[in-house]
Amino acid sequence: MEQKIGISKAARLLGIKRAELNDRLTAAGIETFEGEVDYKKVQCIAPTLNFGDPITERIKHIRENPAKRVKGHETAVSKQDLLDEITRLSSDLRVETMTARQYRQVIEDVAEKLGKMQVSGTEAERELAFQFCNWLRQRIIED
Repeated sequence: MEQKIGISKAARLLGIKRAELNDRLTAAGIETFEGEVDYKKVQCIAPTLNFGDPITERIKHIRENPAKRVKGHETAVSKQDLLDEITRLSSDLRVETMTARQYRQVIEDVAEKLGKMQVSGTEAERELAFQFCNWLRQRIIED
């Protein structure tokens, strides 16, 4: 079953104008219907498009289940132990978030360049950009 996404929403998530996304879709031969497009097909030309945020989901899980496990032990723990663990995890999260943000920026820069190539004048460049976007999307999904 196809998952549809509005073209306007996809463009907002990608940080580009709707017209630019329409140009990319047209260049890649991806059809739209009533302002929507197949989400998987948009991912092929825009590898950074993603709905989920695994860090947010993990934080939500930890907040909902704070006393389940601390440092690998299933026990009833004191409030101070929980606060200490939260502080440590928050610090680790900040460092990892900053690193992930830097990597994501590099990927977004590559995706932006590929997007420009997909609407370029030469067929060979468009095909190369489309193939590279597909490869990049697969690598993102694998990890």
